[in-house]
Amino acid sequence: MNKYLYILIFLLAIHDANAQSRKAKKLLRNAHYEMSELRYAYAIPLYKAYLLKGGVDSTAYKNLGESYFKVHQYDSALKYYQVAENKGASTSNKIPELYAILGNYNKAKALYISLQAENNTLITNSRLYGFSNFDKFLNDSLDFKIYNTNINTPYNEYNAVPFKEGLVFESNRVNPLLKKGKKNKKAQEFAWDGAGFSKLYFAINRDSLKTDSITNGFYNEKVFKFGIDDYSLNTSNDSKKIPTTYNFKRINFLDQATTPFLMGGENKYNMGAISFTQDGNTAYYTKNQQKSKGIFQLEIWESKFINGNWTLGTRLFINNANYSFFHPAITPDGNRLYYVSDDPSGSGGTDIYFIDKNEDGSWKPTQNAGQDINTEGDELFPTFYDGTLYFSSNGHPGLGGLDIFKIDRDRKGGIVAKNMGYPINSSKDDLGFSINKTTGFFSSNRNGSDDIYQFDYLKNFLEIKGKLFEDSTCVGNKRIYLYQNDESGVAHIVDSCMLDNDCNYHFNVRPNQSFSIVAYDFEGNQLTFPITSNDYSKVNDTYTKSMSLINIPLHKKVLEERIAKEKAVQLAEEIAMPKTFKLTIDSLKALTKDYIELHHPFDQIYVVKDDLPGYYKIIERVKRLKGKKIIIVSAADCNGSFEYNENLSERRAKRIYTTLSKLSNNKVSIRNVGERELIEACDKANNNKALQQVNRYSYVFILDK
Repeated sequence: MNKYLYILIFLLAIHDANAQSRKAKKLLRNAHYEMSELRYAYAIPLYKAYLLKGGVDSTAYKNLGESYFKVHQYDSALKYYQVAENKGASTSNKIPELYAILGNYNKAKALYISLQAENNTLITNSRLYGFSNFDKFLNDSLDFKIYNTNINTPYNEYNAVPFKEGLVFESNRVNPLLKKGKKNKKAQEFAWDGAGFSKLYFAINRDSLKTDSITNGFYNEKVFKFGIDDYSLNTSNDSKKIPTTYNFKRINFLDQATTPFLMGGENKYNMGAISFTQDGNTAYYTKNQQKSKGIFQLEIWESKFINGNWTLGTRLFINNANYSFFHPAITPDGNRLYYVSDDPSGSGGTDIYFIDKNEDGSWKPTQNAGQDINTEGDELFPTFYDGTLYFSSNGHPGLGGLDIFKIDRDRKGGIVAKNMGYPINSSKDDLGFSINKTTGFFSSNRNGSDDIYQFDYLKNFLEIKGKLFEDSTCVGNKRIYLYQNDESGVAHIVDSCMLDNDCNYHFNVRPNQSFSIVAYDFEGNQLTFPITSNDYSKVNDTYTKSMSLINIPLHKKVLEERIAKEKAVQLAEEIAMPKTFKLTIDSLKALTKDYIELHHPFDQIYVVKDDLPGYYKIIERVKRLKGKKIIIVSAADCNGSFEYNENLSERRAKRIYTTLSKLSNNKVSIRNVGERELIEACDKANNNKALQQVNRYSYVFILDK
């Protein structure tokens, strides 16, 4: 009897295990379906239920992390991405990006360095540079004063666009005056994040929006109303359709004198990302297209303001049912339209494109905005104000998440994507920038939900002042210069001033930047002292920085020149070489054509790999030579101190000397020139690795005695 009882229990256990396995597989299948439909808020509880039932699929952890990332729950996203990676899933750069978003830049840098070693991609280098140079994004922080606005609610408000005297913006707020009936709930819930669909709203007076209060955002994770095991996909015969299987939370808020901004062709889905021509009579906006391949892709429409109303709107030719087209930005004259698309033919992620108008008003073919703007990451939210293109990106160097950039020009006229810096940008997502003269708006989720912030802009300067002595002596009534390096590392004069009788100087400069004060002695030698414009103080609305006494000793420079002259004379007398050449190697080249040029790695004494074949040949030749004079001339680049480079070049020469002097009875001598005889100027070579290596040379000359 007991035998049959055990068999029955065993069979029931197998049946129960199989049932549990079928339920887990069903949950995973349904979760994957929700993920493919971009219904991240609905995918989250399904993945979690699957994992609670013992699921071991690493993709489930990765997708759960991705879903939390899409709804801006970064702590949870990081947790599940890490589990997925530990289980062998590839998470690309998501984990270091999340660390940066959460403010842990040291961890983000360390992980990006690991990624760089594995796969040296452009976006890895770019992001690593940004997280390693955080202080550069603080340079213009004094220029902006940031204010909260009273149009923010616990929901998301973003993409504020000036229109007439007011402000048009997007929000997924749920109107608290609507009834809580099933019809309204179903129509307003957006499965991406489980909140409402985005609609356009209008604040009548944008000059009255500043406030000191901060609105707290909220996140409401979906829970099942019915049993988890009863969950099924949405079918024509299913009474438990997806929207009714989850709760829908409404947050009451004080409505701040805003009204819906209605465009032609309103629908129950998303409407937003609007841009107006300067006359306010033409608008370009984004809305969901008809369902294609299971997804309501986004597309761009155009509408005209005629007789006090917006027309029904027309769909632009650029739209394609296979991809999304969104975030239009029209130039004030209406002749160029920027927009965003996830078309996979771009640089990666989402890219910014543009189309121009022909003279007859028709549109030309679309163009990608190019690699100076687009990266392997996402470029989004282009806007165009005061002749400048602004956009958001998580592919350029930044502070974390999406940062706002502006297109600028370098000294050579090339395009540069300049980070707007703190406080416009933060470690979270920052987007939707607009500006009108000295005030503007942008959006950020730095306080939880997306909120609209207003800013005032005023370009600030500070006064740097102090005394400058030369070799501990005041030499007044002398002009000194202020230099600053550009983006390429080339130094340029930005200002100059005369020392007064007491050797006082002052410069008006931009805050939080690096400069060099340059003076010249009576022999024309350049004397340089680095300074910064941070650590300033504010007195009566004026920023100042008082420097301690700058004393530029002359004896070191004079000593360097004297050493160089003495060694040149010594060598000239020894081998009777011409004295008309600036460099020792040029003088020796005038005496013999029998020489070889070698180079060294940074801060090393051995010869670079590319030069080894030539070095081995000269070694073999020296073995067979007799009665020759061999002179080794070694140099160093201008990195490091003068004394260190003298020593480094001497060690390089001695290493070669040790090898060649043992091979024959030829007379071998060395001349180390340190950094005194550079082939390429120091300021030109500083940010160019190839030019730096040119200065790290060793020449081996063979002369008759």
